[in-house]
Amino acid sequence: MGAESAGTTAAPWALRPAQPPSEGFAKLLAARSALCQSLEKSRALGKLLDQSDKRLQTVQERLSPVRRALAPLEEQSKHTEGLAQRIDKTLEPAMSVLSMFDVVSKIRVRLLRDPKDDFDVYMGAVMQLEDAVDYLKQHSVVAVQWLQEAVAYLNETGSTDTVRIRRLNESLATLKSQQAGGAHQLDGGLFVTALGKLEKEFKRLLHEHSHPIDLPDNMESQEGGTPTSSTELDYSFSYPPDVLEKLQSIIGKLVGHPNYQRCIDAYQETRRALCDESMQALDLSYLDDITPTSVNEIPWDELQNLIHIWTQHLEVTVKMLYAGERRLARQVFKYLGEPVWVECLCKLAEPGITAFVQFGESVAASHRSPEKLCKLLEMFDSMEKCDHSVSLVFDGPACAELRSLYRELLKQVVYAAGKTFWDIDDWIKAQKDSVSQDGKVMQLCSWVVNYLKYVLALVPEALSKVLLIAGSWEGGDKEKGLAQGITQILETLEGLVETRATEFQDPALRHIFLMNNMYYIRNRVKNSDLGQYLGEDLMSEVGRKVSQNALKYQREGWQPVLQHLNREGLTGSSSSKHSRDLVRQRLRAFNGSFDATIEIQSKWIIPEQNLRDGTIAAITQMVVPAYRSFLGQFGSFLETRLRDSDKYIKYSPEMLETILGDLFTGSG
Repeated sequence: MGAESAGTTAAPWALRPAQPPSEGFAKLLAARSALCQSLEKSRALGKLLDQSDKRLQTVQERLSPVRRALAPLEEQSKHTEGLAQRIDKTLEPAMSVLSMFDVVSKIRVRLLRDPKDDFDVYMGAVMQLEDAVDYLKQHSVVAVQWLQEAVAYLNETGSTDTVRIRRLNESLATLKSQQAGGAHQLDGGLFVTALGKLEKEFKRLLHEHSHPIDLPDNMESQEGGTPTSSTELDYSFSYPPDVLEKLQSIIGKLVGHPNYQRCIDAYQETRRALCDESMQALDLSYLDDITPTSVNEIPWDELQNLIHIWTQHLEVTVKMLYAGERRLARQVFKYLGEPVWVECLCKLAEPGITAFVQFGESVAASHRSPEKLCKLLEMFDSMEKCDHSVSLVFDGPACAELRSLYRELLKQVVYAAGKTFWDIDDWIKAQKDSVSQDGKVMQLCSWVVNYLKYVLALVPEALSKVLLIAGSWEGGDKEKGLAQGITQILETLEGLVETRATEFQDPALRHIFLMNNMYYIRNRVKNSDLGQYLGEDLMSEVGRKVSQNALKYQREGWQPVLQHLNREGLTGSSSSKHSRDLVRQRLRAFNGSFDATIEIQSKWIIPEQNLRDGTIAAITQMVVPAYRSFLGQFGSFLETRLRDSDKYIKYSPEMLETILGDLFTGSG
């Protein structure tokens, strides 16, 4: 098996029988053949290149003189090409500036129209023109500088490019001429013209959409909802939204130009005229040419009516007219800032406020009299109510003078009212009216008491504030208040009554006079608002004086009559002739004295029924019982002769009571 195997296995180096080549090997043979062919061609090309190199060397040797001759021309060509590029680059900003003039020309067409035709388009054109002019302002200077440098450079280099030099010079001349005229020349005056048209449009809008305001006569009617509601007033003090927007746009665009101030002036003049027209409807002619002297010449009834109207008109003017004008000015000049519209308001309101202040100053400086106190207090009350509104409406530095005028007037009114109140004391002392011979209440006493009641009922808070403020100016004297002032006035009045009582010759009538006046003061004061300002001590003192004078009257008026009924010298027996004669004498004297007293006192008057009834009751109680007692004790002394009773007993006790009951009515 081993030998068999050895005989059948071939040795590795033994030749194998020939076989067909594989596909990969065939490709390899093909590549080898192609490579051999390429090598052959390369050898042939190398021989040809050697031959060409020799020929090129010969040509190069022949072209060297030509290259050296063309070198300067090539350098000049490169320089010319670079210069052209530099000039073109220099012309770019100049051409851009010049092209902007074409834009301005196109805008001109739109700006030569009227703004009211198409306001939005016109304002857009103005803004475009403004931008164009700003561009020209910024870039024309740079363009001129670049053009000047380019021309100078060409001239220095001796350039022969006449076309470009001509273009540069033309552009330079155009820009210089435009620049020399400033912004006006840059747009040919178009922007100035456009602003002028906007100014004209602003004034037109003001004129066509401004109307006088229908002001009410007083704030009470306004607060009640008639005749003019708040909504209607707000509408009256405004422009239609589209008009307001146009006014805002125009005035905003005109800032920094002369047209701006002219529009501000036009607004002030227009609104001031409308304010004057609105106020004329209130009939403010009484404010014209008013002075302290002329106030003194106005009849009191007319003056107090004018003062009342003044307080109402002042409140309406501040709280409605000028408050509305403030709101309107704030709307129109909304984007210009508060100082602008506050100053506008100040300028248009100044004449009206000044006229009101002059009237108030004239009243405050005029002759002081007690009857003016209520009107001065009414002025103070109205001005104090308006004070907060004045601060709000006329705020800001521009209106400082108006506020100062108003506050100064308020001070003058406070001073005049306080001085008038404290001068009542001296005024009472200076009165010289004669007293009435019927003993009734003195007219001055009635006037003063009723005057104080009227003042306190009308403006008690105003009077208290005025006296408090005026007292603070004098060092803060807390004792010099309303209660102290009323007490002082009444004490002065009492003193005057007591002084006038001395003018009566009849002591009894003097006491009737004092009793009447003191009772009147006490009764009117106690049953009115005056009582709360006076202490019980004062009222008790006045009441005590009434009682004292009542007793003194009884003594002075009826004691002389009753003295005839005295019992001195009379015995208890009617048989005594002496006693009968004394009874006759005393009854005769009593009758005569009684009749004389009744005749005199029947002309006297006690107006107050309670006081009158009390006085009659007192003298009746004083006279009738004494008379009845005398007759009861001594009447029998006259019975011996019947005719003596009729002759000497003239009145029965009941008759005396009836006669006395008819006294003090002034019917005697």
